[in-house]
Amino acid sequence: MKKEVLDLYDNNFNKLNKKIIRRVDEIPENTNIMLSYVLIKNNDKYLLEQATKRNNFKWAIPGGHVLTNETAERGLKRELEEELGLKNIDFKHVDTIKYPYNNYIFNVYLIEEKINISDLILQPDEVVQVKWYSKDDIMKLIEEEKIARGYAYILKKYM
Repeated sequence: MKKEVLDLYDNNFNKLNKKIIRRVDEIPENTNIMLSYVLIKNNDKYLLEQATKRNNFKWAIPGGHVLTNETAERGLKRELEEELGLKNIDFKHVDTIKYPYNNYIFNVYLIEEKINISDLILQPDEVVQVKWYSKDDIMKLIEEEKIARGYAYILKKYM
């Protein structure tokens, strides 16, 4: 697996002149890494992707880590292309927040374009399948701990 180098940020979302290697280095105290995620909404349903065994087959929202020297938007575009084969898609920025449980900064975006999941090209080493879920279905998945905590936090806050 290719090493991913991540920039570090302070608690005010300012980029520091420091970097770490994902899954190798610890995130130093009082610093954060940045991630970008998108809620994809069609007709009051949200697209979730099921992660592979590495992430316990839990459900997630598309997106991921912003690599060194990437903007939050560029990182999201890369992740959407890698995970789902989505290109040239419009999204709008909803919020940037400090995740209260880890040293993470989340950029949250929204896509309301019609997406046909049968046209998606899933990244086999990260995504098992994708499905549309209603808010009620998502809340049930969260209660059953089938959605990882960070994604659950974003979904509850912005759905």
